[in-house]
Amino acid sequence: MAGNDEQNGALFALAISLVLMALVSCKSVNSVPPKSNNLFVSLLDKSEAEVQDRIDSLWQHFFTPGDLSRYEDDRERTVYYEVGDSMGIILDTGNNDVRTEGMSYGMMISLQLDKRDVFDRLWRWSKRYMAYPADGPWDGYFCWQCRPDGTPFGESNASDGEIYNVTALFLAADKWHEPAYAQEANTILRKVMSKDGKQTGVYNLFDVDSRLVTFCPTEEVHWFSDPSYCLPAFVDLWAEKADTLNDFWREAATKARWLLNASSHPQTGLFPDYCLFDGKPYQWPRAEYNTARYQYDAIRCAMNVGMDYYLKGTDTTSQREMMRRLLRFFQKDGYQHGQFNLDGSEPVDGYTEGMAGANAVGAFALADSDNEADRQLAREYVERLWNTQPPTGKWRYYVGMVYFLSMLHVSGHFQMTDILLTLSPGVVSASRGK
Repeated sequence: MAGNDEQNGALFALAISLVLMALVSCKSVNSVPPKSNNLFVSLLDKSEAEVQDRIDSLWQHFFTPGDLSRYEDDRERTVYYEVGDSMGIILDTGNNDVRTEGMSYGMMISLQLDKRDVFDRLWRWSKRYMAYPADGPWDGYFCWQCRPDGTPFGESNASDGEIYNVTALFLAADKWHEPAYAQEANTILRKVMSKDGKQTGVYNLFDVDSRLVTFCPTEEVHWFSDPSYCLPAFVDLWAEKADTLNDFWREAATKARWLLNASSHPQTGLFPDYCLFDGKPYQWPRAEYNTARYQYDAIRCAMNVGMDYYLKGTDTTSQREMMRRLLRFFQKDGYQHGQFNLDGSEPVDGYTEGMAGANAVGAFALADSDNEADRQLAREYVERLWNTQPPTGKWRYYVGMVYFLSMLHVSGHFQMTDILLTLSPGVVSASRGK
């Protein structure tokens, strides 16, 4: 009997091990079947090797260290430039400056592809040149715009920069087993959520009453938002990882999902660049263009919705409806234009590489639909992304970074949670994260 018990126990442990090893091969727990996280494989029948080659080539395209003196050349591809022996920047090649948006995107991309040296170089430069002084009212925030030599000239932050920075740091702590990254993330959150705006003119990153991210935490603009700054999957991670305000972050993630839905046009699915806390589009008088239109920032909303759909899966019905409207709209437009009034009128400019990427991430919400037309629409967008080449030349920075992030999502390379196995005599256990 004892021998049988030992044999049965061993067989049980082996069975559990095989199940967990299968889960490990998927690397993350998601709301759709794990293979679907690589839509190039599941929808286009591309091989894993083909997809990996494409991602490797994109890294070489955008992150081969470049020569700053040639950044405007029409043949240039990279946006990454090394500074000294230990730092680096992501250059906005269209404006010859460095932005928290690009630096934090670069950190996220290098994290997802396990390029720790590049991650650390970007983070060192951000802390040295972009972080506001500890003795000032902006402590905890990062200046959104600096010159390539590190001179700050942006007058505030850009809230998506802090959101990507914090999320990348939490993920880096787990990926590279370095708690110092998480400590830095928690320090940022603690500082940006303890501001007394009435006394200093600098407010919290998230509005305490609405639980929504502010466009910028200043007296003038802290009372409205930017839908593309709504990153519910990231803020949900904070609810799990942060030292404090966990319930607040959980509520903030829910409100971010709500605002994306509320700001999406009921017919076209288009999002405004800026909106009020009730979702209504807002034209900021100081902007040089109409921020109530679908213009520059708004292209990222589809990426935010799509990543939340497959990473979290808590608002699938409304997200599918949003993406169905949006993707049908661009299909009907023939992928010709890039900027519109929210009702689809007054189209101008072209459909960009960044839009091809972000909209393909949005296709996650249709890829597992029971509706054949939805699945075909998703496939069309994923195929368009596969056939879209990365941008080159002076204006490669913004659309290129959105394109690269999108490629990571659609190829299954974007991971938020790893499953690690811990084996001990007679025990098999699994844990999410570090």
